[in-house]
Formats: sequence, C-alpha cells, structure tokens
Amino acid sequence: MMTMLRPQSSPFTVPSWLKWTLAITGTLFIIAIILFLWLYIDVNHDRKQGHPLAEEIARDKGSLARIDHVSTYHGEKEFHIVQGINKSKEASIIFMDIKEKKILEEVSKEETLPLEEMRSRWENTCSNCTFKDIQYGFEEEEPVFQLTYIDEQNRYVLDYFTLQGEAFDQRFAFRQNE
Repeated sequence: MMTMLRPQSSPFTVPSWLKWTLAITGTLFIIAIILFLWLYIDVNHDRKQGHPLAEEIARDKGSLARIDHVSTYHGEKEFHIVQGINKSKEASIIFMDIKEKKILEEVSKEETLPLEEMRSRWENTCSNCTFKDIQYGFEEEEPVFQLTYIDEQNRYVLDYFTLQGEAFDQRFAFRQNE
C-alpha cells in the first residue's frame, strides 16, 4: 500500500488575499506620506515666498545692516515686514510692498511699544478674552499692531492699534459657529 505524502507547508505561508491587502495598504500608506510631505513643502515655500527679495530691498533701499526677521502681512495687499539692526546700530522695522519694490515706512523700534507691553495693555482692557496672536501690520497707509483674540461673546476678533499703543479705527469681529 502506498502512502500519500502530504504537502509540507511552511509556518510562514499566508493566504493570498492577506498578501494583497497588506501590499495595497502599504502602498496607499506610502503614497499618503509622500503626498503629505509634498503638500507641506509646497505650502511652506509659498508662505516664505518673497522673503529673500524683501531682505534684498531692506538692505539696498533701507538702512538695515543686519536682518533678524521677515514676515508677511496680508491686508488690503500683501506687505512684507523686515526687522533688524540699522547701520547706526538701532533696532528698526521696515514695512514694504515688494511688488512695487518700495519701502512704505521705516520705524525705529524705540519709537514703538514693545509687543509684550502692547499685549499687557490689551489684557487690561479685555480680561475675559482669549489671546491668540499679535503681529505687525500695515493698514490705511500706517504701520499697526494686529491683535487676534476671542472676545467675551465668543467672536474671533482682529483689532488694530497704532505702534504707540493708541486705538486704531479698525476692528473686525467674526461670529463663530458653535
């Protein structure tokens, strides 16, 4: 009598459907990571677009010898704000329109209220508000502070103050959906 041999199986044999499921899931995961990285790099590049040109204009047409920080303010138009040290070793802020390659205003930091002091002044007037951000801006041909916060009525507020801390006649409050 002849005995039938059983096919030997490896303990690592996996069903075909499981192999395909793992391969497709792994491929989709890798594609998702690549897409996320590409999107992150693209958005970050757009966010800093124009900063090298702003630095160049600040050095050539302004009085900055050293540049510490460049930011972009999106108001009526896009403005670039360059902070640094001028040739006479004083801290200075330049507000510019890089599309026209024009410096709109250059302000010594000594003439402005420090950001921390502006925030503390604001906190004294709006104690039940939730602070979000403070940044330099340029509205109605004038450099300003833009304070972002949530007020007592749960509105998202953009409030503007002059660089000396005085109230500016512009404020936007957006009702939030609950």
